[in-house]
Amino acid sequence: MRINARLDEEYADKLAFIQQQTNQAVTDVIKSAIELYYQQLQQEQKNPFSMLTQTGFIGCGEAHPDISVNYKSILRDGLKAKYGYR
Repeated sequence: MRINARLDEEYADKLAFIQQQTNQAVTDVIKSAIELYYQQLQQEQKNPFSMLTQTGFIGCGEAHPDISVNYKSILRDGLKAKYGYR
């Protein structure tokens, strides 16, 4: 595939710097950048835990520290406090 891209001065300078530091051709720099970005996106898709922590979903709520063990009694006490005895 042939790519034709227009870069503003800032990105042209960055590309020139990368070429100077790595001694690579423009094609090789672009290939490396695409590979790096591709791997990053693949890693994000494979790791659901990472996605949940990045969005702030994990750790956003508060609960009793022993809720997984005592969930029945906690629920019973909460319903009793809300509705009383029936």
